[in-house]
Order: sequence, then structure tokens, then C-alpha cells
Amino acid sequence: MENFIAAIIFAVLTAAGTLGVSSIGMFVFYRDKEDRDAEQRNRFEYGFFGLAGLVVMLLMWYAL
Repeated sequence: MENFIAAIIFAVLTAAGTLGVSSIGMFVFYRDKEDRDAEQRNRFEYGFFGLAGLVVMLLMWYAL
């Protein structure tokens, strides 16, 4: 039980890193040929969430 906080931080690090990398992947590979405006909005969202996920991952890494 002494490393309980470290285990929670590691779980958050893993989840944020996975979501960040997958969102960056969606940013790179997402295409919507019918609606270019919706494509740009979605790519902006994927980029933002990907970057935010990676920042949270790095903060949790520093916290460990």
C-alpha cells in the first residue's frame, strides 16, 4: 500500500499517453472528402486533445 499513489499516477500517465498518441494519429489520418469545414474542425479537436494528452502524460511522468 505504500506505492498506491504512484500506481494511480502511473495509470493516469498510461491512459493520457495512449489517448494522446491515438488522437495525434487521428489528426494525421482523418479525412472527410464531403465536408472540408467539418474536417478542419475535427482535425483541430484531435490535435488539441492529442497535445493535451501528451502534456498530461509528461506531467505525470515528472510527478513520478
